[in-house]
Amino acid sequence: MALRERTPAEAGALAAGLLVETCPPHPDNSLRMQVVRDLALDLERRLEALADTTEGETDSLIEAALACADLATLAACNLSVLPDRSRARAAVHLASGTTRALVDLLESETAALEETSAENTLRDARSAGWRADLAADQIEVA
Repeated sequence: MALRERTPAEAGALAAGLLVETCPPHPDNSLRMQVVRDLALDLERRLEALADTTEGETDSLIEAALACADLATLAACNLSVLPDRSRARAAVHLASGTTRALVDLLESETAALEETSAENTLRDARSAGWRADLAADQIEVA
């Protein structure tokens, strides 16, 4: 049995799953909770697909970093309305930490890219890192 290489995108998918679990599907849920759940499910599917991708590794890493940053922001911005705040906070921390891990990997990957592509990739990576850090900081003061 061959071992499959693990990717940080899997941790992002786990964080999305945590957020989904904080929004149980009940008929009496608010529209906002349903939207948060649907967005988290979409990000979870996206991150699971990226975790299985081996082609265009740099592109997959940047997409995963951006998706994790979106996830961290989604959880942080909706923390006050989520029923299980400790699980939602865990989702923010896991998503933001995963973003940081992906940014570190991307910074080493860009050495093999042509200059223009490397600059754009690093710009996107740093943007994802900044957004993830902002989400983590936001829940620290909440």
